[in-house]
Amino acid sequence: MKKRLLVTGIIVLSLMLFSGAACTCKGEEAEGVKEVKFGIGLPLTGLMGTIVGWPGKYGFEFAAEKIGEFTVAGESYRWNLIIEDNQWGGMGGVSTATKFIYEDEVKIMHQAGADAAATAQYICEEAGVLLDVAGAGPDVLGPDKPHIFHTSPTYVLHTPALFHWLTSHYPEVRTVAIAMSDDEIGHGVADAAILAAEHFGYDVVSEDYYPPETWEFSHLANKLVSKNPDLVIGSVLTLAPMKDMGWDGLTAFIGWTSGFGDLAGWDNVQGFLIYQPNPLGADQPQAVRDFAREFREHYKASFTMAAWYGATVLYVMTEALQKAGTVDDVDKIIEALETETFDTMVGPLRYGGEELDGIGHMLVWPAPIAEIRDHSYHVIAEYTPEEAEALAIEVYK
Repeated sequence: MKKRLLVTGIIVLSLMLFSGAACTCKGEEAEGVKEVKFGIGLPLTGLMGTIVGWPGKYGFEFAAEKIGEFTVAGESYRWNLIIEDNQWGGMGGVSTATKFIYEDEVKIMHQAGADAAATAQYICEEAGVLLDVAGAGPDVLGPDKPHIFHTSPTYVLHTPALFHWLTSHYPEVRTVAIAMSDDEIGHGVADAAILAAEHFGYDVVSEDYYPPETWEFSHLANKLVSKNPDLVIGSVLTLAPMKDMGWDGLTAFIGWTSGFGDLAGWDNVQGFLIYQPNPLGADQPQAVRDFAREFREHYKASFTMAAWYGATVLYVMTEALQKAGTVDDVDKIIEALETETFDTMVGPLRYGGEELDGIGHMLVWPAPIAEIRDHSYHVIAEYTPEEAEALAIEVYK
């Protein structure tokens, strides 16, 4: 994979507008209950605040509320989530990581966004702080970065599953166009898609990048239609003008929210494919559906990918502390993360991907393939974590 910091993530998409001011949310110790500080850097302003930051913030906070008091080595603890705006960028990663470590004295941190994670990782390694990142590819991990983990799903593991599935379910698809935003997330998703497409014998006929703030896509749509690709990897925002020009191929992307159907037109998104885990749909495990229902009732808002991923990070870290038998010995916590299996809403998961990142610090999720039908998200295939990891190794190595 090209040597760049990959973002996804994330890819973690929601068009719900969560209102509120950026703040540092500190807890209070109850009598006999100690606090575990967790520094969380999220984008809380701008577009990425809407897409990632506020849903993620609510996911972390709701999980902390549901976890409540937990026991580690016979002592009672509660999470103290210290949440700051990292602005989805490198300078924000530096400022929030520095504050978390030297002012708040955290031992565990989360940073969303590849740029924020990349700058924070150096500070965390120097200080011996455990850092969980969201949206980064394998270049952010490695043997020289033993304190860095990636708990959220990453398209690095899920893109190969999509193309493997296409070979048997859409044999007529032979050409692929890439149309992504000109930022770390866009280039990261594109890098993964190009490598997977070429591995499975597809011809990549176009690779285009547009400014992240773009809302008018007629020029790009005209170029894409002129290539007449069978499949476009890209946002639904390109679909409406392409459909208006008569193009009738497939489109796939890492994320989905019902707001996309409203933006692109529901007729245009029928058959749209999604290839990174999403908490929507009636086919989800009961634990996901129950958590989503309680979240919606609590916040009166959609339960999105970012909220789900944030909640999962906190549940995994809670279990890691319990299995390590400590809340402040980072080496023991890292050992637990590396060697234990963790109970999640989608079942038991472990960290792996050593052949991809050199250290095995990616939590390996199931890899679902879903499509949009009749205004709804439907899972139509799913690869096990082991199958997804094996395919990623086959493609990238």
